Amino acid sequence: MKLAILFVIGVATLRVTLAQEPPLPSATATPEPSPPARPELNIPDIPVTVEPTPLVPNTAAPPKKNVPSITELDAAFQQAPVIRAVEEQRLQVEWRKLKNRCAGDPDVVAAKKAIKTAKTELEKRNQMRAYYKLYYGRMQALAATPEMKAFLERKKTEIINGLAQPRVRPSATPEHE
Repeated sequence: MKLAILFVIGVATLRVTLAQEPPLPSATATPEPSPPARPELNIPDIPVTVEPTPLVPNTAAPPKKNVPSITELDAAFQQAPVIRAVEEQRLQVEWRKLKNRCAGDPDVVAAKKAIKTAKTELEKRNQMRAYYKLYYGRMQALAATPEMKAFLERKKTEIINGLAQPRVRPSATPEHE
């Protein structure tokens, strides 16, 4: 039992002794040799002709061309997607009203009936182009705002472009133009 206690005390003393920091080097130690000096590079100085950019911009200078003013930028960013959606809905409602007003026009009705009398697909597409040009032309004449006229022009272009058949080979001699 005494031997076990002595063993434990000896191990504890050994741990304390080994846990101590090593002694500091003496002041008389010789310094390590310094690394060799780097070779001197003979690079000529290039004069800087560009003035550095100032930290504070000159506000007295006139604005550059093609740069919108602050008020124009504010107006552009104020139109949120919700506002654009509301504007699109307003144009759709006005478009439906114009369609209803022009649908009963005798020339529009006659052009629509002419589509049904077409004998070939090409003739039918040509009749439909003429009908949509007439129909949207009447709606554009009744439109009050430039935004509505541009909206109607986009709609007409979409419909007429949808009538094209890009995968069908055209005939050698066009029948109708």
